[in-house]
Amino acid sequence: MKQQRIGIFSGVFDPVHAGHLGFALAAIEKAKLDKVYLLVEAKPRRKTGVTHVAHRLAMARLAVAHHPTLSILELPDSQFSVAKTLPRLKCLFPKDRLVLLAGSDMLEHMPDWPLIRQMLEQVGLVVGRRHNIAEPVVKQLITALPTKSKDIYIITSPSPEAASRNIREAIRHNKDVASALPSLRNYITDNWLYVAPSASSSRSSS
Repeated sequence: MKQQRIGIFSGVFDPVHAGHLGFALAAIEKAKLDKVYLLVEAKPRRKTGVTHVAHRLAMARLAVAHHPTLSILELPDSQFSVAKTLPRLKCLFPKDRLVLLAGSDMLEHMPDWPLIRQMLEQVGLVVGRRHNIAEPVVKQLITALPTKSKDIYIITSPSPEAASRNIREAIRHNKDVASALPSLRNYITDNWLYVAPSASSSRSSS
């Protein structure tokens, strides 16, 4: 079997939205990936008060159900780390080329990651440029990384306005938002996700 190019997209996904899927699908085309796996972090860095990982995983599965080149990957690590997660991925895909998908906001912190040099020697990188970060700035951040790899790509976000916090806020106020995925609507409603406590209490008593 020929070597495949496997994308790994680690994140909070609270909830997963059109921007996440658009980025993953664009990465497949730009970086010639065979498949992208969404890796939902149970305890993400620099994030507090996130929805339970079981709900985020369930929503991610619903989101990728109709995209054959997208799938979900569950690992025991609570968050992505080079020391623990990368060896697991190398064991799962021993003959394949791994390519990490990351937003440009993550790129700013990447030079401080432990073992970042070793990671970039073993994986490719696709960076999703957020609308508030100019492409020359992203290129400068990539230049600052401890790597000379040419397996690095920049993608302008296909849904620059998409943000999970905007979706959570819209649901809290019973409003629609374009980047929300229709496939998640019933799950979010049935599980009382993202509603204000007062609204939840009101619905429970009705």
